[in-house]
Amino acid sequence: MVILGEIIEYCHYVKMSGKILESIDNMAKVSLNKDEKKILQGFVHNKAEQKTNYYDKKIAEMKQKYDMEYSAFQNKIYLRAAEIDLEEWNDFVLWGSYVKAHRYWAQFC
Repeated sequence: MVILGEIIEYCHYVKMSGKILESIDNMAKVSLNKDEKKILQGFVHNKAEQKTNYYDKKIAEMKQKYDMEYSAFQNKIYLRAAEIDLEEWNDFVLWGSYVKAHRYWAQFC
């Protein structure tokens, strides 16, 4: 479960309609009631689920394209370091970023 401190760290800035970015730290200094905390937690949780679903799809596309898991593909790339295939190298970088982003967002679910 996400606690308010983690939410504030994640949502460091909130865009106010038509105004400049305002630090959420100022909002945190004002005592938030339970319902407001729940709403913020729900917002972060829902956004995290959307992001993890997106990265799940991207990771699945790469698994299907190469018919292997990321770790096996990573080993394949490292073992063939002398013969770099540009498309595979680009996919390796992308796939790795999908995995890393998925792990990051999953911690908020």
